Amino acid sequence: MNLNTAVNKDEPRDRHYRLPANVYRATSRRPAPHLGKAPLAARLTIIYTLLGLLSEALLSIQPFIRGLCELQGLRFMNYLCVQLTSAYDVFRAVKAKIRQRVRTALNRQDPNWRSLNTCPACQYPTLGEPELEFELLAAMDGNDSLKQVERRDADWDSSTPGQLKERYDPRVGGDNYFLDPTDVDQWDQKNWPNLPGWNQIEQTGEPRKGCEDHWENMKKGHTEAERGIFNKTGVFVASCRHMFVLWILDMIKSGEQRKYALAFLNRFLSASHEERATLSSSTPGKKAFGYDIGCQFDTTLSKSPLHSLAKKERVKILIGSLHGHAHNRRCQLRYLLSYIDGCGLEDLEVLERLFSQSNALALATRHASKFHRRQMISSWMYHHDNFEAYANLSKFIYNNYRQALSILKTKDDVVSRMKDIGVTDAKEIFGWLDEEWEYLGTREEEPEEDQNKIDLYTKLVKLKECRIRLEATRASFISYTPAEADRTRRLERTMSCGEDSEGWKEAAEMSRTHVYRKAIDRLEGLVVGRIFELSKMHMAGTGYKMRRHLGKALKNRSKAIQEAVNLYNSAAAKLSPPREALDYDDVVEKAYLSELDFLRDTRSNVREKIWAIPANRVLMVQYFKLYRAWEELDRLHVEIKRLLTYMKEEKEFLLAVESNLTPTDPHLAYQISLHRWERARFNDLHCTHLRKIFRLPGFDTANLQYFKAGVGVKRQRAGDVEDGEDELTSADDEEDDLSDEEEAEVEAESHTSALFNRDAHEWQVLT
Repeated sequence: MNLNTAVNKDEPRDRHYRLPANVYRATSRRPAPHLGKAPLAARLTIIYTLLGLLSEALLSIQPFIRGLCELQGLRFMNYLCVQLTSAYDVFRAVKAKIRQRVRTALNRQDPNWRSLNTCPACQYPTLGEPELEFELLAAMDGNDSLKQVERRDADWDSSTPGQLKERYDPRVGGDNYFLDPTDVDQWDQKNWPNLPGWNQIEQTGEPRKGCEDHWENMKKGHTEAERGIFNKTGVFVASCRHMFVLWILDMIKSGEQRKYALAFLNRFLSASHEERATLSSSTPGKKAFGYDIGCQFDTTLSKSPLHSLAKKERVKILIGSLHGHAHNRRCQLRYLLSYIDGCGLEDLEVLERLFSQSNALALATRHASKFHRRQMISSWMYHHDNFEAYANLSKFIYNNYRQALSILKTKDDVVSRMKDIGVTDAKEIFGWLDEEWEYLGTREEEPEEDQNKIDLYTKLVKLKECRIRLEATRASFISYTPAEADRTRRLERTMSCGEDSEGWKEAAEMSRTHVYRKAIDRLEGLVVGRIFELSKMHMAGTGYKMRRHLGKALKNRSKAIQEAVNLYNSAAAKLSPPREALDYDDVVEKAYLSELDFLRDTRSNVREKIWAIPANRVLMVQYFKLYRAWEELDRLHVEIKRLLTYMKEEKEFLLAVESNLTPTDPHLAYQISLHRWERARFNDLHCTHLRKIFRLPGFDTANLQYFKAGVGVKRQRAGDVEDGEDELTSADDEEDDLSDEEEAEVEAESHTSALFNRDAHEWQVLT
């Protein structure tokens, strides 16, 4: 860094810096590696490579300046931050313009292109690959760390915020990562009637209550205090399971509202639908999106104008494995990944890992301007996608492959234990889930048959009272038609026609103990679910973080259990004879269903169910983990072939474009070579990680067929982006292109990828 300050001899010299003789004032005279904060009379120049270091290091301006001053033995001055910021803005503007030209040259200038092609393993399908249950596994979640303070004048005499004092800046920033706020606001529920696809007839009834009360960022009171301080209260991010960012949405003066998830899905699904039309693909693959409050959002999605598009694109909303254990057990059976076919070993908690890294930006973005905040976040995400997520892609595949093979080693033990308890068909274990779902459902709502009996008994009791009053008051005349008499007799016959009948006595007893039964059903459902969570918490293989999360979820659920115990004791005391009261501490200390004596008084004793036995529940978890391990291998084989195909075809495509542009525009060709090297530098690392899979114990050599490049469905050709030529082809040209594509497909499928030629002897040994 060169600090070019005009020295004034009348001022003390310790306020200025001596300059090297090769630093010039005017831009036209400045050497190329330097960049000034002003175009003409630049009094300070910064080495261009130093700005590149700042960009790649993703540091804040002030700590960076302090470090440079310390290295050069200079004292820190605040104005240096302003000057470096101006020069850095110019640097970022130049980089953005270069990227825009590169994208145009590669025919990738569409705003949706990045989100549809960022992850090779998820979004680069190959011809003839096996069909997966879900073509995409993604996650979406909000993060409130990357806030931005709203700059206002301090008005200490008024309770209202002062006037905005942030300088107007027409720049937007964010590159192609951020969605426009206007696109987000239209998905606010009050604006639904203005959107296409809205059908008011389907919006009747109250939405089902979900689990949103468990999440602090879903509560309105959580953000009320922040609205007067922060303009941006965080970001809402979506990424694939490999941590490649799809879209980012600013949360503006609000918590994690549903409009953010709806806006993201609308943009992503609409773009996917358009892309599929260009690829002449008719049937979309299923897409799974994990969300902390997936159960509640699934209901919102089904009632929103986005419902038809989501159904057409075959969207399924799930809950991540970590947050899923804070939901009730019945919700887990429906949305938790462990019980959903096609999810493999994925947990969809990828954004928690992403946020743990991006939270370091909070210090820099908290007091930044709107433009600089977006610039820093998008720069960080770009660096993360291309230099972190892509670099770790093959390592992710290797680790998951090793984990799946280690789980498959337990197959013989699981099969042996299944035979010991008399399970001869795996369908029986799936049946256990159905039985548990039905059992927990009956504890949330009273059986319809019992409710009908109580309602009928209540009506007949009221009818009897009316008859007594009728006999006592002959003065009033009540018309009683034969039709009404017949209907009354039919109701009485359903109760076996008399007060001394068994049906009447049964209904009378049910009516008398109705409140008690509802109380014990609620307590039973909560306690049984808690014990099931305790079994997961003490199960071998449960990590420390998962244990902490389960402990927190159980602590929150204990409050509901305490309320249920109080309600039970109140209802039990009113019975004749009264039931024994329960002690809350005694209930929550129980770790096994066999220790809960009050379960004997329930409609059906859950302790007699085969799926409620602790040993069988452990077996059920192990079985589903084994089942998901097979699914994970199937997905990894597809992802390996996609990655190898992407590496091969992307390199060929970029080299061809670079070669075509070199004679006419060598500067642009050079920038394309730099763009190619951003990801190509990691290809050797990917080959190394994938070759290590061959050495894993339990690797099946029959799967070697997936370790070679295929032909990408989205394959680009250099002829598609030649500069200055019209995209017009004759019928003969189309036939030639089709023949070339078929020939290339046969050639690619007939030989092993050249990426593995260095270790060809390993293939011979394994085969």
